Amino acid sequence: MKGIDLIVFIGIIVADIILFLEVIYFVVRRTTSNRLIQAAFEKNETKFNEISNSFFGKVLNAFDKEYIRFNVANIQKDSKQVEESIKKINEMDLKKSQMKKIYPKIFYYYIDKNKKQEAKNYYEKLSQFDAYKEKRDIEMMYDTYINESHKYLDEALAKLDKVKKEELPHLEKAISKMYENKKINSEAKKYERLAERHQLELEDLKRR
Repeated sequence: MKGIDLIVFIGIIVADIILFLEVIYFVVRRTTSNRLIQAAFEKNETKFNEISNSFFGKVLNAFDKEYIRFNVANIQKDSKQVEESIKKINEMDLKKSQMKKIYPKIFYYYIDKNKKQEAKNYYEKLSQFDAYKEKRDIEMMYDTYINESHKYLDEALAKLDKVKKEELPHLEKAISKMYENKKINSEAKKYERLAERHQLELEDLKRR
């Protein structure tokens, strides 16, 4: 085999090995994440810690693990665990990518809890980035729940037929709040009922 052919052959072998290792890493990471999610849903702290401290648990960093805890606790409406996760996350030296990932979720959590000062704090943290996912929605939520305005009402109503089913209760709840801010109580109650109904429908689908 010629020198150039040997180099190409070795390059192909190395590339295949790297690809194989990347696939293995992805599978291990996904499997470990799923096991941690299950343990978090079961509220089995011993099991969660055992998986975290295992050999394969090392593929996830501290932020990844606390991010799982936060999301599961938020779904379960376990405010105590959510607050504990927020505290731990705030003690970490976060990368910008991690901030962009978690800060919007914390912002929405505090909006839902009607904790205005905390929501303001995370809005300010998000404002340091030129762009972040669903920025328009965050501006709308801030204006509606913190400023108690109805500035985005027409825009929100226009979005009703375009959003995904899982996003509908969130939008309808915001519209209800905008009508409340506008002192139109009949419409506020109408969209509050719609948000509750569509949320129940989503939860029913998840149980099937």
